[in-house]
Amino acid sequence: LQHSVSYLSSVRLRVVACVCDFGGVAPIMSAGYVAQAGGLSVAPLPRQRTPSPLRTLKQSAPAPARDFDISPPTTDVIYAEDEEVFRETAIRELLKIGCLRENVHEADNGLGALEHLARMQNEGNMSKPLLVLLDVRMPGMDGRECALQIQDLVKKKQLRREPFVVCISSINKVIEVDEKGGNFQIVLPKPVTTVHLEEVMDYMRNWWCLGMGRELPAWKEFELSHIDMIAADDEPVCRMAAYMAFVKSGVTQESVTEVDDFEELEERLEVLQEADAKRPLIILLGQEAWASNLRAWVLEATAAKKLRREPFVVCTSVDSDRIGASTAVENFHAFLPRTFQSNDVEWCLEYCRLWWLTRGHEPYQKAELAAAAMDPNDSEPEALSECSDLEDEEEDG
Repeated sequence: LQHSVSYLSSVRLRVVACVCDFGGVAPIMSAGYVAQAGGLSVAPLPRQRTPSPLRTLKQSAPAPARDFDISPPTTDVIYAEDEEVFRETAIRELLKIGCLRENVHEADNGLGALEHLARMQNEGNMSKPLLVLLDVRMPGMDGRECALQIQDLVKKKQLRREPFVVCISSINKVIEVDEKGGNFQIVLPKPVTTVHLEEVMDYMRNWWCLGMGRELPAWKEFELSHIDMIAADDEPVCRMAAYMAFVKSGVTQESVTEVDDFEELEERLEVLQEADAKRPLIILLGQEAWASNLRAWVLEATAAKKLRREPFVVCTSVDSDRIGASTAVENFHAFLPRTFQSNDVEWCLEYCRLWWLTRGHEPYQKAELAAAAMDPNDSEPEALSECSDLEDEEEDG
């Protein structure tokens, strides 16, 4: 061992002290030692890691019984805002409507809000609703991503207390109930007032007691095998290299269509608008010159209420670095570098997942989806038909 230590010099080896026995070698202690030049020293123990509170949510007890007597003093509030001025203003307004200061929990980003959410699963007024107020733009984790994480936990049934998530945005001037994107029940203007918060309490009562709320986009499905893709480039080699990288990541090759000019791309887009709107649509665009025309086509189809499937546009041009630094960046959702690899493709698909699960339907799209769910041989939805049958039975009785 001394010869080995001299030979290894400064090389650090973790060994376990052992004693020889007639029957073999048996360890006599579990402490680790480090071989260094000149002798042995005790190795430092690894740092104790604190598990994330979100990992323990799956072990939570069943949800408590609901109390329908809702009032501000018994409502727990989680408020995430990175600017202290707006945070103090909102807390002052919460106190004015009757909320208690000890029931208001502050955070400066979405990660802090998730930590409070995990802790409040076993604390506070368990039979009352939990109100979560999120700012849109925050460092670390913004409000949209935090709301998506919350809905993921709800979908997995890992929350004892399902929160009522509200967004606070400086862009909005009035309260918006059915927004197009994000996983928020309501969007409030910034700064909030007592009038806004009282309306929030009314909406939360209807949500808690009657189950009235908007359909959140996080409940849509996102599977790599359920993605439609268009590879658009006039260079066949570049076109094939781009979509084959996505095929290797899990996209089915049967769902990929190749086009070599913009007219063909328009035709294919019109055809896919009639396909399943529950499947994401990705366009791998290799020509910068087509990007502005594609954006104009999307805006025109939206204005005409004909856009059922908005595409997620990925720049696969060899000049993607230059395009990303120019004004043309607004025409794309994601960029692949010139020499992209598999991890770049995986990040691109993750961006697409986040985009898809935070994109709501337009009002006319919701009407079409509701009409598609109806029986084609019946002019009434199935639920209305069942109600009519029950009324007929009551009349017969």
